[in-house]
Amino acid sequence: MKYLMALCGFVSYALIAHADEPRTWIVGATVLSPERKDAGRKVNVLIEGDHIAALSENLPADARQNAAIDDAAGGVLIPGLIDSHVHVQLVPGMTYPMTLEHQEIVRAYRTQLPRSYLMYGYTTLVNLVGPPDKLDDFQMLRGFISAPFHPDLYRCGAVPVVNGYPSQDIPLPVRSLVFPYFVVDPKNQDGVPLGTIAEEHTPAAVIARIKQDGNICVKTFFERGFGRNKDLPVPSPEVFADIVKSAHAAGLPVLLHASSLEAQRFGVEGHTDIFAHGMWNWGEFNTSTTLPEPVRGVLDQVVAQHIGYQSTSQVIGGNRLLFEPDFFDRPEVARVVPKAMLDWFRSAAGRWYQEAQARGASDERMRGIWDAFLHREAETVAYLAQKDAFFLFGTDTPQGPVAGNLPGLNGYLEMERLATYKMSLRQIFEAATINNARAFGLADRIGTIEVGKRANLVLLNRSPLDSVEAYGAIRTVWIGGKRLDPASLAAAE
Repeated sequence: MKYLMALCGFVSYALIAHADEPRTWIVGATVLSPERKDAGRKVNVLIEGDHIAALSENLPADARQNAAIDDAAGGVLIPGLIDSHVHVQLVPGMTYPMTLEHQEIVRAYRTQLPRSYLMYGYTTLVNLVGPPDKLDDFQMLRGFISAPFHPDLYRCGAVPVVNGYPSQDIPLPVRSLVFPYFVVDPKNQDGVPLGTIAEEHTPAAVIARIKQDGNICVKTFFERGFGRNKDLPVPSPEVFADIVKSAHAAGLPVLLHASSLEAQRFGVEGHTDIFAHGMWNWGEFNTSTTLPEPVRGVLDQVVAQHIGYQSTSQVIGGNRLLFEPDFFDRPEVARVVPKAMLDWFRSAAGRWYQEAQARGASDERMRGIWDAFLHREAETVAYLAQKDAFFLFGTDTPQGPVAGNLPGLNGYLEMERLATYKMSLRQIFEAATINNARAFGLADRIGTIEVGKRANLVLLNRSPLDSVEAYGAIRTVWIGGKRLDPASLAAAE
């Protein structure tokens, strides 16, 4: 492989020639790459195989003889978007037993799943609380990995304490199989499965396995419970400190599931790297209409410690959507899930989750309940945005069996919501590209448009720095250098 370097105006021109790889010049676009902090520049981009091989202000004279030309005039080219909080093994609207009952619907959904993410420009996903096995060997995900085109998929090892969230709903005989990386607190032996070898479930031992199994991060949980689950065990400060220490020694960031004031105070005191949710539960201050001083104090520490912050507002927004009477009739919903699944969502059986939540309350009443959570989240995000916090973009799709959290579309709705919460358009753009790449150790591969990076790219009709609606008008997506038309990725009628 030969490298030719030449200076071309203010843009470096690097051409990596490889005769066996297909070559395409994307010409005429305004290239918006987040590390430059500008509004974009007119530059041509050469894709060679699966990587970006050159950036040039001027198209080489022989470009049309040696490469295909993709005319992107009038468009804005950005790096592929990254959703750093997904659960691709779950099925929206269904519990695991329901997926066994409706296997044809599930099969159609899983076939559509990677297409729906790509349709909205998500070329990289980080699967949190994923299966312990290698992704390509896990039956639920085999269809995703074997799809002709799918987002790049990374995973995070889930580290609950014994019988803590989110393991509590898994039947005891298989709980340790679904969550094999559980940790045992030496000071609390209650509920430890029979036959557990304690030495194999220390933070150091568990995280060594997580690293060996190919995970890129560690996720643990401070969640006392909600609904029918109350007073769940949570990690002690000592156990959490050992998790953080062991993860950092392995070069892995630590995410903490923490959606309350208590949980995020615990996280800042324990120096977590990333909060996997926003703070929509202020505890004793929930009735406050403005940001309470104790909440401000914790958020100030989030900023000071440069903790990554995934708002995941659509966890709440997706629940609220279930009580919007027209949600499942919207055309954008029909584009991301197959018709059979949409029909099931509309059926009496498919409304089980809404009915369990409402317990006879009206849709209006339920929207009001969720709006209270969303108000607290809006206040939290607006405060962090003003302080220029280190935002990361994640959606928690799907959040449990919530049919309002749909792949791809959920990301766009999250961005719309964050914009209303006073996150700047640049903050949103950077959260979904360079910030996510840096936080998860992927910045050498993705997150910017630079020579040598993977050719995961999105062509928009307008700049995302002008309007959040730009993310809803995608012209073209490239995944590993392969060009896709978003219209071709929609679910079949």
